Amino acid sequence: MRSIAMTGALLVTLAACSDERDTSVIAPVTEPAAVTVSSTSADPMTTAGDTRTLTAVVRDGNQVVIASPQVSWRSSAPSVATVVGSGPSVTVTAVDDGTAVITATSGVVEGSVMVTVRRRLQTIEVSAPDSVLLPGSTTQITVVGRDAQGRAVNRLTGVTFSTTNPFRATVSPTGLVTALFSSIRPATTFIGASVTRDGETFLDSKRIDVADPAPPGFQFSALMKPQNVRPFPAGSGGEGIVFFTRNGARIDYQIFWSLLLGPPFGAAIHGPNGDEAPAEVLVGLPLGTPLNTNGTMRGSFSAADISPQRGNPPISLDSLVALMQTPGQLYVDVGTAFFRTGEIRGSINQRP
Repeated sequence: MRSIAMTGALLVTLAACSDERDTSVIAPVTEPAAVTVSSTSADPMTTAGDTRTLTAVVRDGNQVVIASPQVSWRSSAPSVATVVGSGPSVTVTAVDDGTAVITATSGVVEGSVMVTVRRRLQTIEVSAPDSVLLPGSTTQITVVGRDAQGRAVNRLTGVTFSTTNPFRATVSPTGLVTALFSSIRPATTFIGASVTRDGETFLDSKRIDVADPAPPGFQFSALMKPQNVRPFPAGSGGEGIVFFTRNGARIDYQIFWSLLLGPPFGAAIHGPNGDEAPAEVLVGLPLGTPLNTNGTMRGSFSAADISPQRGNPPISLDSLVALMQTPGQLYVDVGTAFFRTGEIRGSINQRP
């Protein structure tokens, strides 16, 4: 504090000292009260390896932005998107299709944003563990997409399948391929897969070859078709074949059927062959309890399984083989609920 006194021409200035005080302001310590997370884009990431920058803004209780806050990050689904780094700004990287919630934590408060990965297809690839199938066997088709970087896009939805030769192979809506017996050539089919995504359709196919079902060393066979049924041909698209092999005191058989109108309930050897009327059953060929209109069955029989004919004693196994060696004497048929006396039928012939 200063005072001024006048004495004649002398000017005297008196200074009084006062206490000097520190007038600087100390900023109060602030605690995070809210976290807001933003992304450089809200669009889905379309390729594995794509990156996106996320930024966290942290505010205190007065809604004032806190400079250089401590922030940690986590992803709810690292298999979809990963997040690397710490601090207010980090990078999120796409891994696979799906959604992930990316959360930023500062103190005891959190903020989050959802990111979506929907990779854009460039191609699809169709594969199967088997390329050659015996009639009655199956293989599973797998469809994998590829993105722009050639990385696999799994779990594709909306896949549809088709077959170029339905007489040789069928395919289920889930991609299960079943090989069929057919006398129609060729024995090759292509199983196609189709996926429509983002307005574009992608196609690929897998070649399946159906192998000759004849067992090694067979001696007799019968090709069975619906037009061979007597006295009236059966209205069916089914077909089948049976192979016989003498094995000591038994005869082994393997039978294939396909595209029947219903599951078969049994098969049998009939004969000696009559004119138009069905002949008596000589030997039943059990098929178990098949549930499908396509299939195969193995079995064997002995002389004890031969049925007597017209009240006569049953013939011997050698006599049965002799009849099988004579063209047109015996035939085999397969019955279904639609054609109980036979939906498909064929004469037994000796192997050339």
